Amino acid sequence: MKRSTVFAVSLAVIILAGCGQTQGSTDPGSLQPSKNAEFEEDDYLEIVDASNLMGMNLLSEISGKGEGDNPFISPVSLYMALSMLYNGAEGDTKDEIAEVLGVKGIEAGNLNQANASLMSILASDTEKIELRIGNSIWLNDSYQFQEQFTASNRDYFNAEIEEIDISDKASAVEINEWVQDATNNKIKKMAEEPLDSNIVAILLNAVYFKGDWQYKFEAGTTKESTFMGEGDKKSTVQMMRLEERIPYLETDSFQAVSLPYGDGEMDMKLFLPRSSSSLKEFRDALNTENWKRWNGEFSSRQGKVLMPKFEMEYEIILNDAMKELGMPSSFNENADFPHIVEGDSELAVTSIAQKTYLDINEEGTEAAAATSISVVDSGDAEPPFTMKIERPFFLAITDVESGAILFMGEIKDLQ
Repeated sequence: MKRSTVFAVSLAVIILAGCGQTQGSTDPGSLQPSKNAEFEEDDYLEIVDASNLMGMNLLSEISGKGEGDNPFISPVSLYMALSMLYNGAEGDTKDEIAEVLGVKGIEAGNLNQANASLMSILASDTEKIELRIGNSIWLNDSYQFQEQFTASNRDYFNAEIEEIDISDKASAVEINEWVQDATNNKIKKMAEEPLDSNIVAILLNAVYFKGDWQYKFEAGTTKESTFMGEGDKKSTVQMMRLEERIPYLETDSFQAVSLPYGDGEMDMKLFLPRSSSSLKEFRDALNTENWKRWNGEFSSRQGKVLMPKFEMEYEIILNDAMKELGMPSSFNENADFPHIVEGDSELAVTSIAQKTYLDINEEGTEAAAATSISVVDSGDAEPPFTMKIERPFFLAITDVESGAILFMGEIKDLQ
């Protein structure tokens, strides 16, 4: 059997105990929440496994459904964006979001504290590792946020609160400039021009990571090689080389290696299924129990890693996946978000989207993610339509200004 060289990539964070409680920060992208945020340093333990599991479930759900063949997501980015949205939810909608987040029955205040704790413990800005997480919420200036919604997201998520004129094309530009700044220009666009006139608010999270390998791949040894993808699809790649004593694990199903960044605060774990196995079999076995067990079974071993050097982008609309994972009512007439804006608006989510970026080279790794959640006033909005042109139809090409019909016709047969 030909060896199919497909592998799983995980950017992992080693959570270090003993981080002190934050004194707060107002810097955009800072991992230190406001000094008004009250939380314990280990509150993150309430959500870290849940965030990881949500990511595993999401990866299983979307595999093969996004643009391109390489689904690459940020569980932390999506988790924080949904947590901000949770502050505005009630009833079944709130319960469903909690189910997806893996924290059924949790109060919004406790979820906020856990996220603030996680942001604080992730704080890492050293000479060799840079990690930034930014949150922002953009409000249609025809509406007014409820004070509690604003305060919770500002204090616990360090979210920037901005009012925008939905009808102004510059508003989409402003949102995209925020995304560019938050991701070091790796993700350039999350808002389309013009913005949907029914939008009430857009919730954004952005994550940017840059880390230098603790053990760099050997300069001058990168060589052209073949990457054998699924279905024996061959690609020519630049293959990097590293010989070092590093954490290693092998089972009957896969080989795995841990490549540390900086002084070991973070790492990349690579899982290569055996030629007799597949990524699907690995994905089916991926859960928090196995993840913890595998992490505990790595041991230091001398060896050689040959790894492709590559750069990629990925994007996906997550509406269908989030419905399948358990929160359908957020998107329909049963949506219950009474705690976001003042008044009796009937709010619903119209889009949850994520874009990611990944660059792996001899020096290290650069990665970025942006997640957007668009909330509209469903009471004012007409339901979306579908028009599938699968039978005879009429068409006309016209000049808009004069109204003159340049061409017209009936299309009856496309054989």
